Amino acid sequence: MLDLLFSQSPAVQLAVFSLHGLISLLFALIFMRALSAKARDITALIPVGPSFASVTAIFSLLLAFHAAAIWSHRQQAERAFVQAQSAFLRFDDLVSPNGLDAPGVRAALHEYVEHAVEDEWLALGNKRMSETAERAFLDLETTLLRHQLSQPESTQAQLNTLLNDIARSRAERLWIGEHHTDGYVWLSVLLIGLISHFAIAAIHLDRPRAGALMLSLFAATTTIAYWSLGVMADPYRDSSRLNPEVLVTFKVDVPEE
Repeated sequence: MLDLLFSQSPAVQLAVFSLHGLISLLFALIFMRALSAKARDITALIPVGPSFASVTAIFSLLLAFHAAAIWSHRQQAERAFVQAQSAFLRFDDLVSPNGLDAPGVRAALHEYVEHAVEDEWLALGNKRMSETAERAFLDLETTLLRHQLSQPESTQAQLNTLLNDIARSRAERLWIGEHHTDGYVWLSVLLIGLISHFAIAAIHLDRPRAGALMLSLFAATTTIAYWSLGVMADPYRDSSRLNPEVLVTFKVDVPEE
């Protein structure tokens, strides 16, 4: 469900997190009003002012760690994208007519890139491996091995390095696509955020109007925080930043004069 949410547009995610913030606010207000109405001695229930910070500090710390993990996944995805693009272009240049002139290897490379983009990225959202892309990569490996038999060791080493770069960037891309969302961490953040609402409500039992104002501000703040992380949780959602179509754009061969 979280993967489905994070694949939506920022406007949809903002609406969902705003609804969550409104529900959390209502629960906190009901909690505050109920205790205020039923307590015989309201002063006996009101915690010491700074005590609510013990709850909100845990919430802030967990939210910060969660944000750091999301940023790390985003940076890894961008690095893997750049590495894959560089490896594709260098490999393509090396086996082009102006290089080693290996049309079979080049055709296998182009076919793998097309399947990786169309089947794994666009169709599956990098959530899992595509069988067609895997077969295309295996075909690229075997075609390259046959071609390497007639190449010097230095050329073989260069081709193997580029192939390893492609394999490594693919593995990193698929791992990030499958593991960028941790449901348990998100659940912990949302639950502790709700408990923080109750903690703020508890210290305002004798001043419900001031409590309602503070809870409204806190709900708005958490909504913006959740939304900011939500739109960044899936690094492959924003195709304008990581555009897979760029990967299938190879250089045009320039015939020698």
